[in-house]
Amino acid sequence: MPSTTPSAMCGLIDWSASPPTPAEWINSSSICARLVTVNKQGRREVLELSIDRPLTIGRHPSWYVPSPAFVSLPFGRIQSRCNRSSYVVPDIVASGIHCKLYAVRPSNGGVLVSCSDLSTNGLLLNGHKIRKTSILLMDGDTIQIPHSQKFECIHTQKSPQKANIFDPTPPRNPSLKTKRIGRYLVTSHCLGSGSFATVHLAMDTSASRQAACKTIKRKSKDKVDKVMKEVDILLSLDHPNINRVWAARHDNNFVHIFLELCTGGDLFSYIVGHEDSRLCESEAKYIMFQLVKGLKYLHDRLISHRGMFRPRPENILLYTPGPYPRIQIADFGLARPKAYQETFNVCGTVSYLPPEGILALDHKHLGYVGMPADCWSAGVIMYIMLAGGHPFDYDKQDGESTWYSYRPSEDFDHSQLGDLSQTSVQSDRMVKKRIVHGEVEFPSYIWSSIPDARMLCGNLLVYDPLDRATVHSALRSDWFSRELPELEAAYRERIGSS
Repeated sequence: MPSTTPSAMCGLIDWSASPPTPAEWINSSSICARLVTVNKQGRREVLELSIDRPLTIGRHPSWYVPSPAFVSLPFGRIQSRCNRSSYVVPDIVASGIHCKLYAVRPSNGGVLVSCSDLSTNGLLLNGHKIRKTSILLMDGDTIQIPHSQKFECIHTQKSPQKANIFDPTPPRNPSLKTKRIGRYLVTSHCLGSGSFATVHLAMDTSASRQAACKTIKRKSKDKVDKVMKEVDILLSLDHPNINRVWAARHDNNFVHIFLELCTGGDLFSYIVGHEDSRLCESEAKYIMFQLVKGLKYLHDRLISHRGMFRPRPENILLYTPGPYPRIQIADFGLARPKAYQETFNVCGTVSYLPPEGILALDHKHLGYVGMPADCWSAGVIMYIMLAGGHPFDYDKQDGESTWYSYRPSEDFDHSQLGDLSQTSVQSDRMVKKRIVHGEVEFPSYIWSSIPDARMLCGNLLVYDPLDRATVHSALRSDWFSRELPELEAAYRERIGSS
């Protein structure tokens, strides 16, 4: 590496003389991962990666590290202050900017290390070719510029591997395992788990990209035809703001669904990472524009998502890290075709249910329609992005009763809410009461300066579903239409034409 590059500023440590001790590996809580490499001179070097400092690798040198400070132009036209590399590989096979790495903290804990390939000739991930895509680097993974330097990723915060579909009981120090399912090589790297499914990292060896493998254990009463009919609905969806289902396989015990991998974490973690947990109006507008376009795509096909928003909303994902992100609506386990029809199967999380959903939850003879419910949930998300708090789910106010002003149906089953503590049940009562009986407050110190946003958010949070804004009327709102050409141009430039 040229001596002109300021090593201290790019987080580069030369440990060729004395190997690090375990304490030196984790000497700073801000360091999430390290990339270990050996340069052309045979010197061992370590590159540090933290939440607030992305790392760029390429042929073009830089006098300073590109920081997370970006010049933000309207509606997602982002340009970095530096188009050069914080770590230089002086090799003709390396692109000027070959790849960029981020550390992301998702809402379910831990750290994601995301690597975006920006090169002309791709990268090798553990020997597998990847091109023009974003990947997750797990502890021990290696990336290599073809015919050039190799980098080993070492996570400083390690968690035990789960091997749900590989071993009934994960070993104390498990080694990485793989399982071939069709054209996919599924690894024992577990990205998440729930009551009914686990998600593992997989490699699509034919398409040179990673994928997420969602494995659902089949119940004995499940009919294969019924399960695959629901999967076929998901396979037919193709929109830049809908998490794509690439393929599905099943056997006697499991259904495996292979999904487009998003590497930027989830939307709520992104919001919380900002000052006062609020986004600026232009970024909130760009994200909301994508969300409404994604919902319009679903509603035009008479599909409602219903389960879109949850306490840990991993189902609104950032496709890659960075400001003005591309978002994807994910987790369609609760998606419903014929969404214009009334349903009596209430699902989702209390704080994101519309009034008619709360009433249907407490009174089983009542139903609600999925599409207006999606619009209500989108309004809640819009409120959170701009106000930094939930419109209904907040601390108890003085004089506020924790009980309803009406009694729930006698056949109401609290098990629908999951395994909740008494405190959680009381909190849900308050939230439900506010949704059913209260009106949304729009504090003037936030909303008076953005009246068009206030109008759209209020129209999405209308009590009566028949009077509530639809995705079509939302896209025609003044908040979007006043700058629609700029929004559409930024959307086409960064995301696609849908």
